[in-house]
Amino acid sequence: MHRIFYPFTAYALLLMLALLLGTTTVEAQYARGNSPYSRYGFGDLASSMMITDQSMGGGMAATQRSYWNVNLVNPASLGQLHRTAFQVGLNYEHHALNEKSTGLNATANNGNLSYLSLAFPITKSWQVRGDTLRRGEPVQWGMGFSLMPYSSRSYDVSVVRSVGDIPNVNFNYQGNGNRYRINWSNGVTYKGLSVGANVGLLFGQVNDITSIDFQDSSYVFGYDEVFVTQENVSGLIWDIGVQYEYFVGKDDDDNMDEPCTGGNFRQKLIVGAYVGGTSGLATSTDQETLIQGPSQILTSLNTVTDQKGTIKMPLKYGGGISYGSEYGFKIGISYEGQTWSSYRVDGVADDNLTDSWKIATGLQWVPDICEKNSTSYFNRVRYRFGAHYGSDQRIITAANGTAYQLQDYGVAMGAGFPIHNRKLKSFVGFVNLGLEFGYVGHPELIGDMYFKVNLGFALNASGWFQKSKFR
Repeated sequence: MHRIFYPFTAYALLLMLALLLGTTTVEAQYARGNSPYSRYGFGDLASSMMITDQSMGGGMAATQRSYWNVNLVNPASLGQLHRTAFQVGLNYEHHALNEKSTGLNATANNGNLSYLSLAFPITKSWQVRGDTLRRGEPVQWGMGFSLMPYSSRSYDVSVVRSVGDIPNVNFNYQGNGNRYRINWSNGVTYKGLSVGANVGLLFGQVNDITSIDFQDSSYVFGYDEVFVTQENVSGLIWDIGVQYEYFVGKDDDDNMDEPCTGGNFRQKLIVGAYVGGTSGLATSTDQETLIQGPSQILTSLNTVTDQKGTIKMPLKYGGGISYGSEYGFKIGISYEGQTWSSYRVDGVADDNLTDSWKIATGLQWVPDICEKNSTSYFNRVRYRFGAHYGSDQRIITAANGTAYQLQDYGVAMGAGFPIHNRKLKSFVGFVNLGLEFGYVGHPELIGDMYFKVNLGFALNASGWFQKSKFR
């Protein structure tokens, strides 16, 4: 008797590697955003949520757990995973910018990879529970690997000022770049209690270019200046999470492959919490100063390379509660905060940053997953809705000297379309679609109204990472 690994294992790893190698190319070709506020702090932060929870406004970020999907915000959810889950997410964003003081308007478009994740169960407690030869309550263990954006910088802003006695000096600020995180995630469940952790690498490069252009013809023989900064960052990043699940009613075992039997419709009360941070991030910065004279030729005046530094990132924490059933109606609420007032670059605080917070609520509804005649596929679809409201970490000082903390709010909706295997009468995956409408900014400053389309694919299999037998 011999044992071999199921061949889909190799296929999944090869597909994940191909997508990983293509990430940089896709991002470089498709990203065309202009987010003026990404100039400050660590840039625009990307969400760690999968599309399933983004479509619920993040209302179940702390408590979301599933047999088929991964929740990387709270890695304790991996202890609930029953099937191998290969997940890919993509997004498209449209931004409409408006500045109150000038009345100027602009639009921008952007798109990128949202996440790439492969997770699988290591132990299978639901099988052990049915084995009378084994005793005790088994531990369920799930593991995963993922890649996702962490933050981005993409802006192009021009401001005309007077410098001393020199009028009409144009300052142009440009920036671009991305930072990513790679995670190794583990979660274990014992009875109703789950704990988990993400450990990973945060890395990436951002570029900032400041151009000073003398517009007045009186200074036609003056020299314009260009300052170029390129920063690379790397360091460890981590998250720790906990969830507790309490079943209401009779303690029946769930049956994921036959959702219309067992206890899948029982109501569950789930509470969850998580905390995350980084080690001291290491930076390596190159700076170059260029001048441009009447000949319009840029000349390098000064170059400094490989300047070492550190960044101290804030602590992230959150928690939430949800109630409902996996195959019916469930609702949840969550809260998240980050201590951006503790952010330091080479030991120096950033006056443009303060503590941020967000509260979110969301729901999911499956009309009738057990419809016998199967005439309405849409009765099996998971419909999702949600909203969030909070304060962004960035503080901007207006021309009148007043400092304003940016606002962040929006609504979301979406649906999870199951992919069925008719022969096995079970799910083999989902196509997840989500729409978001939101606002980041302040009425006295630049307002950014955005519309986002999220598209995700989740492929599930019970045979991946299992050993098969043949004679």
